[in-house]
Formats: sequence, structure tokens, C-alpha cells
Amino acid sequence: MSELKRKLLDVEKVMKCPEDGAELQVVNYEGDIMVQQCKICDGTWLGKDELEAIQKAREIDYSDELEVMNDLGYNAYLLEAQKTGREITCPSCGTEMDSREYARCSQVMIDSCPACHGIWLDSGELSALEVFYESAKDFSKKFPQDYFQSVVDRFRPSKKH
Repeated sequence: MSELKRKLLDVEKVMKCPEDGAELQVVNYEGDIMVQQCKICDGTWLGKDELEAIQKAREIDYSDELEVMNDLGYNAYLLEAQKTGREITCPSCGTEMDSREYARCSQVMIDSCPACHGIWLDSGELSALEVFYESAKDFSKKFPQDYFQSVVDRFRPSKKH
């Protein structure tokens, strides 16, 4: 089944934004990768394995963003405060979502569903993750090829649910 067809079937159940309750809209993000976005807060819902597909696509050029050095200490402080005390429910299955930093070193907080393994990304988080992936290209030349996949696998939700 094509990605678009699967997304359109998912939309039939009308998912709502966990931030503001608006109906999520299916949009083409990159290549043939379809995501669901909130037109009010610009948040993005990714189903299982879609973040990895976007990581591999690399069609959007983030070279300008890679030139800018971040103040990692200040970003870590902001990151911790960003989602503290916030509780949102999964727009797909209604389970309370977990907030965590993606890959422990990305400086991007994501909300992930422990039940259906979908991911909610607030406005700007998807592009921030892509910048993280792009910056990892140079880094990965110094490490074994499967290094980053092992990091991703380590943070994949457990199959307990």
C-alpha cells in the first residue's frame, strides 16, 4: 500500500492535534513522505518509521543552518524547561505520550507514543532533527556505519505495549 493511500486511510479516523485540538491535515513533507500537520500550531504527527524515512530522504538543504554554531549549554537549559509538566495524548490512539530528547544528543525534545510508536513534533522540531541528521554526516565518517542506527535503536520505544 502506498504511503499516501495509507495516510489517507489514517485520516478517515480524523486525528486531532494534541496541543490545540485542531484536525490534522495530510501534507507531503519530503519526496513521497506524507505527514499530518496542524494548521494552527504547525506541529507534525509522524507514524511509526516515518522519522527514519525522512532522515534517509535528505532532499531539503540545511547547509545554512549547519553553519550556525549553537550555544549547547543554553539550549540544554531551554530543552529541559520546554516540555516540563506538559501532558499530551496521542492523536492516533489516545495514550499519554512520553517526552524525551531524541537520541540523547540532538537537543530536540520529541513526544512519542509508547503504544502505537508515533511521534509528535512541535513546530520547528522536524527541521531541527534534519539539521541534526545532516551534522551527523561528517561525524559518521569517523565512526562505524551502523553507529547511528544503534543510537536510534536504543531509543526506539519498547515493544512492551
